[in-house]
Amino acid sequence: MKGGVGKSSISVNLSVHTGSQYITNDITPPSIEDFIQIPPNKKKIPADLTKLENAVFDLGALSTLLDPKVAHAASFCDVIIIPTRTDSRSIAATLKTYELLQDAGKPIVIIINHFRDQKKFEATRDQLWSTLGRVPVASIRETTLFDRISNAGIVFALNIQNAKGLHMLQKTVQKHNAVYDRITAIGEHGK
Repeated sequence: MKGGVGKSSISVNLSVHTGSQYITNDITPPSIEDFIQIPPNKKKIPADLTKLENAVFDLGALSTLLDPKVAHAASFCDVIIIPTRTDSRSIAATLKTYELLQDAGKPIVIIINHFRDQKKFEATRDQLWSTLGRVPVASIRETTLFDRISNAGIVFALNIQNAKGLHMLQKTVQKHNAVYDRITAIGEHGK
């Protein structure tokens, strides 16, 4: 329901981390060599894509109603991720998105993304919890990692351990990987 929350960056990173196929309905997908783009005019996910074992669907375009592709993906996915930021508009959109997706009966993880101030993160998390109950909330602080992957493509993410001069990003990578491991575990266990 709101752009700029890091949906595509999280999706790309999660697909790299899990070795999954990246699938999007975005008209301007990230710089990735191997991705599948669902035409924006399609109402459902193509049948062959619903059968993939390991896939990350990067689907946006929600408004006050649930986009048919998002509803379709929610019906067969293992876990739903809703990224948000700490501003009030993002929080309101997150609450609406959660409301629209909770009927799918799938685990939902909210990622508070791209923040600097720990107190803003905690206030956002507490506001979400006071409205939704203790849903899983993860955090990804502001980092240059997303920008570098967006500019250099998936090859950067795949080769980050070997890239000369990028050892300073290792802590960031480890923190991101911990978030993706948590999401994967929730999807596997349905909690």
